[in-house]
Amino acid sequence: MAWIALGMKLLPFIVDAVQWVEKFVTQKGQYKQDAAVYMVKSILGIAEQGTNKDLLDDDDVETATRAVIDAVVKLNNVIASARHPNQ
Repeated sequence: MAWIALGMKLLPFIVDAVQWVEKFVTQKGQYKQDAAVYMVKSILGIAEQGTNKDLLDDDDVETATRAVIDAVVKLNNVIASARHPNQ
């Protein structure tokens, strides 16, 4: 259950990372996702200190982070198209 709690704590940071990348990174696709993952990994470095776990080198953590980033981006796109249906 500790992983679920950690995941819930990281979710706002993932959302913030996606928003920052959307504002400041002009490249598309994988490059943007990599930039967001890099930001989240920076945050995970701090979390490692508190949990005594190696989160940065855990492939499952990175895969899950990328999946959440994809979901956040898709949700942002759906919301944007609902606000501006003719664009």
